[in-house]
Amino acid sequence: MVSRPLARARLHAQGLVGQRWSTPAEAVGAFGLMQGQERTVFSSVALRTGGDIAAVRASLDAGELVRSYPMRGTVFLGLASEMRWMTELLAKPGPEQLAARAAQAGITRAQLDAIGEKVVDEGQADSEAYRRIVASVVPDPTNAAVYRSRKYLLTSGVLAYVGSRQVLAPAPDAPGLEEAFNGEHQAAVDEVVCRYVTTRGPVTEADVRWWSKLPVREVRAALSRLPEVDGLYLPLDDLPANPASAFRKPLLLPAFDEYILGYKDRLFAMTEAMHDHLVPGNMGVFRKAVVVDGVVSASWSGAGGRLAVADVAGVPKYALPGIERAFRAFPF
Repeated sequence: MVSRPLARARLHAQGLVGQRWSTPAEAVGAFGLMQGQERTVFSSVALRTGGDIAAVRASLDAGELVRSYPMRGTVFLGLASEMRWMTELLAKPGPEQLAARAAQAGITRAQLDAIGEKVVDEGQADSEAYRRIVASVVPDPTNAAVYRSRKYLLTSGVLAYVGSRQVLAPAPDAPGLEEAFNGEHQAAVDEVVCRYVTTRGPVTEADVRWWSKLPVREVRAALSRLPEVDGLYLPLDDLPANPASAFRKPLLLPAFDEYILGYKDRLFAMTEAMHDHLVPGNMGVFRKAVVVDGVVSASWSGAGGRLAVADVAGVPKYALPGIERAFRAFPF
């Protein structure tokens, strides 16, 4: 059920209304990890740091930000300095399971190591170059062999997607879980949970467990250190006030933005009909969202530089000029 107070609070926590971070690295560090299946995540970062996509690209090229497979079997954006320990804490499936899946595609552990070494020796590899490298180690590799070997090398910390071109390259040196937290596993859990709550809150225990996939006992221990009211962590009353006009300014969000994907239940911000449109068949493919006063009322596209809005839930008339302005300013 749509909850405008909850939606407004989450917009603020997410840095989409009110607060903004000064740099892309600050924003990504605050979130810990941001959904990154598509490069549209770079637009998500820009929207939270003043709208400058060039600054995001510069941060990528400086090696501050990388994409990898740290959790939930999918791609996320994170700080290069933290990606290793976060992956060791959160990755499911982990490297051993992924190596077993690669073996099912005909790739041995020795071949995985050889592929990784060749990429490291070459310095970087785009998709075509990576397939060529795999073929030099595994004759006539299947698509599964290419995909599973790449996923293993990313999750095991050998490679990462780096730079504004997002090529495969050696993962930047970074501390692992043991080094980063002196062996204090729960301290790492506390850190991840705290960042999730402060950038997506108010949230429930169910949200945290769904997002992190961490054991219930560890999640509850982390949440016990955070303020809670009526089952909500980062309670509504703890958030600074913003004028209502700030929330009524329309937002155009890229696909896979954390405002949509950061919660177990998305219906706080949209009707079921809107959700069915935004996520067709609930198959993991997301359209871009139009948000007005916390509520998703339409999807949008900008092919060929022309804005097209699919109004599903009734876009307020007062918001139409603002949607045009948001499109012109969007950090593509």
